Amino acid sequence: MKGVNLERALREERRKVEKRNPDDILEAFRDLLKEDDLLDDEITARIFEKPSGELPMLDLRKLDPDRIFTLEQIRNLCVNYRLRFLDSSLFIGEIPYEAISRIKAIQRDQKEELSHFKIMAPAPMFKLREKDRDPLLFVPLGDQRFYLIHQWGNDLNPLRKLLVYPFRSFESLFKTIVFFALLISVSIPSEIMMGPYDTTSLHIRVIFFFYLFLAFSGLTAVWGFSRFKNFNNALWKSRFLD
Repeated sequence: MKGVNLERALREERRKVEKRNPDDILEAFRDLLKEDDLLDDEITARIFEKPSGELPMLDLRKLDPDRIFTLEQIRNLCVNYRLRFLDSSLFIGEIPYEAISRIKAIQRDQKEELSHFKIMAPAPMFKLREKDRDPLLFVPLGDQRFYLIHQWGNDLNPLRKLLVYPFRSFESLFKTIVFFALLISVSIPSEIMMGPYDTTSLHIRVIFFFYLFLAFSGLTAVWGFSRFKNFNNALWKSRFLD
């Protein structure tokens, strides 16, 4: 006689029960879906609520170490791309279901619920316009470390880092003005700079450089600060408009 395959017998028993009570199986499935929907709503509400109480004590051994970042690393990225790193309660936009799923997956391995969420995104995503950018959802781990839960969207212009470079700090703005003034002053051919009257144009180029430097500085003060208003290194954690 052949031995009994217990797994196969167990599956057969389940089929018999399901055949006798199809409504009970369907109702149980609906209850599971309801519980899952309620958990989704609870997590979404927790993301948008103002942080209070102590940080959750997460078991770092059950987290992906490749997704843990320090505050300094986050700050550097925010300054380079002129982004904000603020409480998720200030975020205006939708949280995708993939992010909710990741939170549920992390919570299954942890003893505490995730809270005190942070989001890194361009400033307009914390206001009522331009909601099609690149947010990153974090949860704090303490000791100035943060765990990256999810990123959605892929619309951040790769040139953004270069375009906002002048407004990282006063030093970067000064370097940018000097660079453009120097670039223009050395790019003009000597024939145009001096004409047929001299063999060297160095002294004229030096004077022209300082003229351009002062002109660009004035334009930056009038136009640049009226639009950008502050430097990236002062804005990355600011809850106020630029």
